[in-house]
Amino acid sequence: MTNQKEIIKTAVDIGNSKIKVLVAELYDNGQKVRVLGYVESNTKGLKKSMIVNPEELTASIDKAIKEMEYKLDRKIDKVTIGISSPNIKSRTVSTRISFPETVITEKEIDELYREAEKELINLGEKVIKKEMYNIRVNNSGILKNPKGVTGKELQADIHLISMKELELSGYEEVINRVGLSVERITLNAYCSGESVLDEEEKNKGVALIDIGEGITDIIMYKNSKMIHSKSIALGCMHYVSDLSYILEITKEEALDIIQKLKDKNIEDDKIIVNEKSFTVNHIRKIIDARTEDIAKFILDTIEESGFNGYLGKGIIITGGAIVLDELIKKISEYTAYKVVKKEPILMVGLSEKNPAMASVIGIMLEVMKDEFEKLQNIKKEEEEEKIEDVADSSIPTLEIIQENEEPKKEKISFIEKIKEFFGNYV
Repeated sequence: MTNQKEIIKTAVDIGNSKIKVLVAELYDNGQKVRVLGYVESNTKGLKKSMIVNPEELTASIDKAIKEMEYKLDRKIDKVTIGISSPNIKSRTVSTRISFPETVITEKEIDELYREAEKELINLGEKVIKKEMYNIRVNNSGILKNPKGVTGKELQADIHLISMKELELSGYEEVINRVGLSVERITLNAYCSGESVLDEEEKNKGVALIDIGEGITDIIMYKNSKMIHSKSIALGCMHYVSDLSYILEITKEEALDIIQKLKDKNIEDDKIIVNEKSFTVNHIRKIIDARTEDIAKFILDTIEESGFNGYLGKGIIITGGAIVLDELIKKISEYTAYKVVKKEPILMVGLSEKNPAMASVIGIMLEVMKDEFEKLQNIKKEEEEEKIEDVADSSIPTLEIIQENEEPKKEKISFIEKIKEFFGNYV
């Protein structure tokens, strides 16, 4: 088997308040992953997840990349970026194709996706995420995977998430100005799901809400499939702006008030900031008005997905915003679902984690999953060329261990390991 050098990848989360850069390597002949470095810096030139000043955004990303290069003493030339947008489209269609009877391969699956794109995707849009479920071959029962099945007809429900090509190219141009190439652009909401949710949550049904500085993302899963996603330009900055405007205080003072509410650092029924006194009741009324907007968005999104009542694991909240107990209570009351907060996994090499890192960790997990699968396919082809009988060959596994966690001694199958890797290390 060919010896495989370490594979080093860079993930960049372009957020409204922070640029987060994570570098990790796939090592030990492609069996393990560890983080080499993490940095973050302030974002400029982005508002409500829309590029408003390309030059400022370029400078922000360049600063973070240079800091990482200095930290690792290594040049970065390619990155995978994760983005959010209030303009994403999440659509599903039932699609069917026919062909001469054959063993179904990736070719037929790709053709099914193309048929769905013809129906769902408009001119000027580009697919950034896709999912297939309720799969049938020759009107059979539902299959998990049609590959290897013999048939002449393939049908499935195809879910596509798309964005405007112009918006995507804007991000790519910014990265190119930094002197980097873009390996891929992925969806932050999906990546947050990869780092926060476990397989049971995805299977039983869950809505993950990632509340950031300027945008709130929602992504929903049922039967381990991505079924819907949506974003809205609402986030922590809107609470800050509301308090700043209504109370006639600075944004720094408004943020201090929110932090005191979160920490329950309240004297009697008043909050004092820089010798200014405000009643807690008045502050809560201001906050509740904005919270209701977020809660309504969540409920409306769940209802439009068609899966309201089927989310057995309820609603999970993550993200970089300061999440108040009032927000969790309001969302629970509004949607009638149990609501909990959850953090992403802590990978080896990271000294700490917090909800704000959900997307960038998920971006890296997605990248490394693909690299691992590529390596396994190459190794499989090499082995098939050497031997015909591989019944006794051991099945390699990808070992992703959390910080302060001992490696598991028992081996499990490649497919099982992939599933567990992206959910069960929380």
